[in-house]
Amino acid sequence: MSEPGAFPIVPVAGLDIDLVGDFSCPWSFLGTRRLARALEQLRGVPVRELRWHPLRLVRPAEAGGAGNVPTSWRGHLAARLPQGVSVELAESSLAEAGKALGIHFDFTRLGGMPDTTAAHRLVKLAAAEGLHGAVLDAIFQAYFERGQDIGDISVLAAIGEECGVSDKVLATFRDDPQAAYAEVIEDERRLLLLGVNSIPNLLLNRQVLVPGPADEQIYVKAIDQALFPGTGSETKH
Repeated sequence: MSEPGAFPIVPVAGLDIDLVGDFSCPWSFLGTRRLARALEQLRGVPVRELRWHPLRLVRPAEAGGAGNVPTSWRGHLAARLPQGVSVELAESSLAEAGKALGIHFDFTRLGGMPDTTAAHRLVKLAAAEGLHGAVLDAIFQAYFERGQDIGDISVLAAIGEECGVSDKVLATFRDDPQAAYAEVIEDERRLLLLGVNSIPNLLLNRQVLVPGPADEQIYVKAIDQALFPGTGSETKH
C-alpha cells in the first residue's frame, strides 16, 4: 500500500530507444554494445522501437552545403582527442574497453575515413524487416574488426545478406542509392538543427538523455528512469 499522500509509481510499458552515432566512431560501437548489455541485465523489458539516427563524421558537400574533408583514421582520431592524449593511448584504451564487450578492434587495418551515408541508409531499409539491430552491429564489426570499406555498396549489400535482409530490400538498396540518401541527410539535418553535434547520444522514451560515451551502469540507471518516471532518480554523466 502506498504511503498516505504518496503518488503511485506507474511503470512505462516499454522502451523507445533513439541512438545517434556513426559507423566510423568507435565510441558509438562501444555504446551500442553497452546498451545491449544493460538491456540484458533488465530481462523482460520490452523494446517497442529502436531508431538509429546518423551523425556522420565525414560529410561530403551535398546540395550546395558545406562538407568536411575526409582524413585518415589516425588524423581524425588525433583531432578529437583532448590535449596530451596520444593516438596510441586512445587506441589502447579503446581496445581494452572493447575486449570486455566482445569487440576486437584492429586499428592497424584502418586507412582513410569512410563515407558512411550508404551504411546508414542500409540500416534504415533493414528496419522495415526488424533487422536493423543486427545490421548495425555487423557494419561496426566490418569496419573496426576487419577494416572493410563500409562506404562500398557491394560490401554493405553482402553484410545485409549475411544478416538475413531480403533480396527485395537489398535490390532497393543497390538500384537507387543516390535518391534515397536524401532521407539520411534530412535525418542528420534535423539533429544538427536541434543542436546535436557530437556522438554517441542515447535518448530513452524521448525523455531521458545520455549524452556522450557512458558505461553500462549509467545505461542501466537511465533505462530504470525511463521505465519508472517520477522516481527522483537522476542520470549523470
